[in-house]
Amino acid sequence: MEKEMLTRGEKSELRKKAEEKLKDSPEDFSSLSMEEKDRLFHELQVYQIELEMQNEELRRAQLELGAARNEYSDLYDFAPVGYFTVSEKGMIAAVNLTGASMLGVERQRLIGKPFSRFVHREDQDLYYFHKKALLEEMTQTSCELRLMGKEGCTFHAHLDCAPVQSGGGKAPHIRVAVSDITEQEEMKDQLRQALKMDSIGTLSGGIAHDFNNILSIIVGNAELAMEKVPEKNRAHSHLAEIQDACQRAAKIVKQLLNFSRKTDQELKPSKMTAMVEEALRFLRSAIPSTIEIRMNMTAAHDVVLADPVQINEIILNLCINASHAMERTGGVLEVTVENAILAPEDTDRYPDLPRGHYVRVMVSDTGSGIGAKNIDRIFDPYFTTKEIGKGSGMGLSVVHGIVKNHNGVISVESEPGKGAVFTILLPAAAGKPEIVTETTGDLPTGNETLLFVDDEEPIVRLAEQLLGKIGYRVITKMNPVEALEAFRSNPDYFHAVITDMTMPQMTGAHLAQKLMEIRNDIPIIICTGYSVMMNAEKARLAGIAEYLMKPVGMRVMAQTIRKVLDRSP
Repeated sequence: MEKEMLTRGEKSELRKKAEEKLKDSPEDFSSLSMEEKDRLFHELQVYQIELEMQNEELRRAQLELGAARNEYSDLYDFAPVGYFTVSEKGMIAAVNLTGASMLGVERQRLIGKPFSRFVHREDQDLYYFHKKALLEEMTQTSCELRLMGKEGCTFHAHLDCAPVQSGGGKAPHIRVAVSDITEQEEMKDQLRQALKMDSIGTLSGGIAHDFNNILSIIVGNAELAMEKVPEKNRAHSHLAEIQDACQRAAKIVKQLLNFSRKTDQELKPSKMTAMVEEALRFLRSAIPSTIEIRMNMTAAHDVVLADPVQINEIILNLCINASHAMERTGGVLEVTVENAILAPEDTDRYPDLPRGHYVRVMVSDTGSGIGAKNIDRIFDPYFTTKEIGKGSGMGLSVVHGIVKNHNGVISVESEPGKGAVFTILLPAAAGKPEIVTETTGDLPTGNETLLFVDDEEPIVRLAEQLLGKIGYRVITKMNPVEALEAFRSNPDYFHAVITDMTMPQMTGAHLAQKLMEIRNDIPIIICTGYSVMMNAEKARLAGIAEYLMKPVGMRVMAQTIRKVLDRSP
């Protein structure tokens, strides 16, 4: 209490007196009276208390400083970005733990190493350009480049660089904040891939329309020529080959369209062997000749409930992946279709599948194989080990999704250097596959009047000749507006209308609507090379009698015309 009642001045005075008394000899101290001795001891006690308080304040300040230093160190070391201090000559002078972790190197091993050692070789010029500009202009700058960590692991990084002018005539150094933007770059790549696929779909549609129109002209002229060439003549067989080639080309165009656009899943009984063989025929021209394709089709009952378009996509993806694994060395691509029965002892291997009969498809290659660290991620979206331009990492994840939607499973077995085997199990179906048979014999004929509309002159000329040969009166128009006016002037004169879909001024669907407003019972057939605005279902809902995809052979056209005429009132 006495200490607390003393003023600052009194404390100072007592301190001085105590110091003076301590300088005195013991003899002087013994000559003091008891009251003076007590007073002196009291002064010394107060002085000691003050020293202890000052020492306590100093210790507290030191603790606070240490805590602040530790907090700063934690903030620096465990910041979400890597911090580097780089000398004017490009050597790493300091780095936080995050930066060291990004590169996968111990902090002490980084000190004194050139920062450029960790820049991807293709981005070295960009790094030196920014470093030079920063030191010359002494202004903050930023850039994006790839950094390489331990064992060549590469990641995309954003660098914020700021020059720091050192004092005492020392050379300036650079402070670099490094952010890992690999995830953002992957998202950008995914967006670019999606946009590219959308563009490919749009481009494929435009190409399909023009290409199928060209095929229609080739098929039609070949049919006309075959009628004038005797079957014994060698030219007749050549023309037949042209027709077959056109039909194969039309199937390829259809497959490209199916592959580049989203389609609704339509499950129906389908023969797996036939679907696989069709996909392999399509792939043969896309796979290098150094790769041998083997087919091993032993399934006695290969019918599955499936969407043929999506099964085609599965086989395409797996075979293309296999070919990429062998493109440098060549090898063997083998596709097997066989029957399988899951017994109770298979439960552990296939826990999601019930016992019963299955169709097993195996796609194997003799390529480089898949490493143990990657095989568990092989079906993850956007995971890929391919170099840029070789794949987006979506193929196998799409395959996995399709197989799952077909109530099946897919698995992979592989070792580095020993190739890979992908195995698919799909439940065998009890139904029979749809079989499309081509009828033979004479073409159905008629004597009705048809209005034929198409903006391609060669197709119009073919229609006049081909339909005229089987008895029809054909009025042709190359402009849909003119066709509408001709129909409006005498609607009862025409028995049916055949129109293209994509035409200038008016689409075939719009023309059909206008025609049915004039006469609602007129049968209309829409023929198209390709159109995003029309398909068979949309045509049916719009009241259109039939929908045909070009190229349309003469037999199909004759049968379709006769069918719509016979069912009209």
